[in-house]
Amino acid sequence: MLPRELQLPRRETKLLVLLIFLLCCSEPMIQTTSTALSSKMVSALQGETVKAVCAQNIEETEGFAITLRRNSSSTELCYIQLGNFTIWSRNCTERINLEYDKPTKGFYVVMERVSVKDSGVYSCILDKTLPPPVRTQSQSNISLTVSALPVVEVSLASSSPIDKETTLTCSAWDFYPGDIQLSWSKGSQLLTNSTRNDSLFHNSNGSYSYISNLVVSKHDWNEFAQFSCQVNHSTMKMPVVKNLTLTQSEKASLDYTLWSLVIVFGLLAILVAIIVAKSVKLRFKSTSPSSAERGLPETAETHPPQESQSDTTYSLLTHYPGSA
Repeated sequence: MLPRELQLPRRETKLLVLLIFLLCCSEPMIQTTSTALSSKMVSALQGETVKAVCAQNIEETEGFAITLRRNSSSTELCYIQLGNFTIWSRNCTERINLEYDKPTKGFYVVMERVSVKDSGVYSCILDKTLPPPVRTQSQSNISLTVSALPVVEVSLASSSPIDKETTLTCSAWDFYPGDIQLSWSKGSQLLTNSTRNDSLFHNSNGSYSYISNLVVSKHDWNEFAQFSCQVNHSTMKMPVVKNLTLTQSEKASLDYTLWSLVIVFGLLAILVAIIVAKSVKLRFKSTSPSSAERGLPETAETHPPQESQSDTTYSLLTHYPGSA
């Protein structure tokens, strides 16, 4: 029994008891959800299939749902509902799917034929849907970077006997990221100040292309000269080198020109022959009437030669009666 001076008034005591009771009763009604957030970095080359962990260590899947979105967008790229490790419903876009792996008890995001445009951050959310309300169990972010190897080509852009210089072109197509190293050399000599109008292009699919033009004088462009274009990119294990020599380029150009001329003249000769033949045939038909039009019988008859008119008159006079 407390001393009288330490005892609370009856009214304050009731209020304190009521407050303690409300706190004790309201504690089970407060819902707390622990969400585990993880992030993963994934790299791939264009055209490959990517498989990344979406959710793992799932002991049971009764009443669960998994949603995949990109860059915190509200658009769902893939959504599945689960019940006792069985997929109740699935709605995924083209090339994207969610797969369950029993040995690891995890769900994986599978993206087929990835391209540079697929680069970005994807969020994978695991929700407990039963019993309601919906509770988020885990969320993981997948940062995907898709790179693309450059396609390297070297060619003779322009050259003729009257030109004082020749232009060689080295092209690197459809690569990502945009940083690239390109250099020219003649034999073992590095050429640094002979390029003209080099250009870096940003393609519509998110990749890049680079074109370099090397100007070579006729003095340097001789039969024994070999020019090389070297391209280095972060996606390559080692640089790519493309070579071009005078004999290769000029012989190919000459052969192509000769064959083109032969084909063109051959087609023209055939066309002229056809036109001439048709013209002769039409002219023969128009100038040569048929046997019916000329009034001749099909088989000709032979008649003996006839006497002249003077011989006939003389014969009549000699045989006239009474003539002496």
